[in-house]
Amino acid sequence: MTTSARTDYENFLLREVKDLPESELRKVLKMIRFLKEEILQTESEEGKDLRRFWESFGSWQDDRPAEEIIHELYESRKSSGRDIQL
Repeated sequence: MTTSARTDYENFLLREVKDLPESELRKVLKMIRFLKEEILQTESEEGKDLRRFWESFGSWQDDRPAEEIIHELYESRKSSGRDIQL
């Protein structure tokens, strides 16, 4: 976009909001900020991290037979040695 086209858009926006009451200007400003921060911005680092986190869920690859995996799961469990008395 050329500088003159940008200036034309800025002037157009100013004309559009010029006669709005102050209470409406606050609303327009909130909408513009929302558009800039939530809609027009590229994905933030936090958003990328969250997306990667959710993408990490799912199945995994393992060449072992199911019996071996189940055996490993049972072997890795820890039981408490506490005697519970009621």
